[in-house]
Amino acid sequence: MKMTDERVLDLIAAFGAEPMGWPEEDRDAAQAHIAARPERFSAALEEAKLLDLAFEQADIPDVPVGLSERILADAPQARRRRAGFAGRFRDMVFPNGVRWPAGATAAALFMGLIAGVYSAPATADDSYTFASQDLIYGALGYDGLEVYAEEVSG
Repeated sequence: MKMTDERVLDLIAAFGAEPMGWPEEDRDAAQAHIAARPERFSAALEEAKLLDLAFEQADIPDVPVGLSERILADAPQARRRRAGFAGRFRDMVFPNGVRWPAGATAAALFMGLIAGVYSAPATADDSYTFASQDLIYGALGYDGLEVYAEEVSG
């Protein structure tokens, strides 16, 4: 990634004036960019140094006793695992609960299997029928082979 003035200013604003606080992957390029054009960054560096100094001098309050226990007590609790084969199977397939991407993936897999079973030739000698071709082109968003052929050719 090429280092830009904007990226250097973002690093200074986000991480302060001290380069050791910057992300390692940006540090060397940012320092070289600053060294090549120090006048562009002097104001931002001075402002960041003042802010860094203010943070260093600020008193950090003590954490109240029992705060972590109260936070953990108020946090949502994990669901209990379901008993029985169906519950264990669901927990195995959806370890984080049923979510849209996982559910959509499972539904697409199921529909693909069903469509494959019903559109496949019965024997190796059979060819795909017109109905199975319509099913395939319909799944691709076309009304049939003719509509697909018209769109592709013209």
